[in-house]
Amino acid sequence: MFAQFFGAFLLNNKLVSPDTLAQAIDDKKNTRMRLGVLAINAGLMTADQVEHVNVAQQSVDKRFGDLCVDLGYLTEADVDRLLSEQPTDYLLLGQTLVNNGSLTNAEFEQAISAYKTHYQLSDDDISNNQNDKLSAIVKDFFHFNTAENARIYTDYVTLLFKSFIRFIGDDFTPLEASMVSAAEAPYVVYQRIHGKYTAELAIGCPKEEYIAFAERFAKEEFGDVDEYVNEVVGEFLNVNNGLFVVNESNQSGIELSLDPQDYEHDSKVSFKNQAFCIPVAFAFGEIDFYISVTEG
Repeated sequence: MFAQFFGAFLLNNKLVSPDTLAQAIDDKKNTRMRLGVLAINAGLMTADQVEHVNVAQQSVDKRFGDLCVDLGYLTEADVDRLLSEQPTDYLLLGQTLVNNGSLTNAEFEQAISAYKTHYQLSDDDISNNQNDKLSAIVKDFFHFNTAENARIYTDYVTLLFKSFIRFIGDDFTPLEASMVSAAEAPYVVYQRIHGKYTAELAIGCPKEEYIAFAERFAKEEFGDVDEYVNEVVGEFLNVNNGLFVVNESNQSGIELSLDPQDYEHDSKVSFKNQAFCIPVAFAFGEIDFYISVTEG
């Protein structure tokens, strides 16, 4: 999820446009990492040094890594280590933006440094997908720390994003949340969790996005919204919520139950208390996810 929040960081700081980011997310699956970006990320070279080597390559028939060693920017051991490491998704996204001309090496250097500093991230945190760091990013990004039941909101949304990656795809960007009293969209799926506390959870979106989301989850093509499409979207919500209920029992000793899903068309579902509306921009369009937690 570090790549998705790196994209959101770039977007929120107006370093890229929504269209540019969406295109880069789609293109990164075909991106090949370059040694310069890896060296910048590792703090072994500056953007100016990378540009110096790029210019030098135009007149010298040598590989980028060999030139870096000749110029004293890297050791042979540095080159071997960088080339042997598996590039993470956020680096592939950064490389794609550099390749597309959307970011210069200097802008990438500044952006990745600011991103890591803001969230207090190390390369090890990112490479190992540290759960505590992911949760901290989710909590900070959506300002859950200002809400009662911050832990529940944070744990739920962290799991939700992992479910996107597992079941829908990693080509998404989280957007800024807002507080709402109801889920109102052409198509809404709603489910309630109850027990020690009550959580109201919903998905809302227009028709085309609703179908596309169902197609991703079911790995089938659908021509129109019918009962089966409703059930597919509802099953995603049910699977994610079921995992959350199991986690609450195993990790916090809290026993919860799931109600059956409800479906609304061209209507709205009102929440007992204010809900966080969390928009997520997928490659196929934007979908809103809602969560409202009430004690007791």
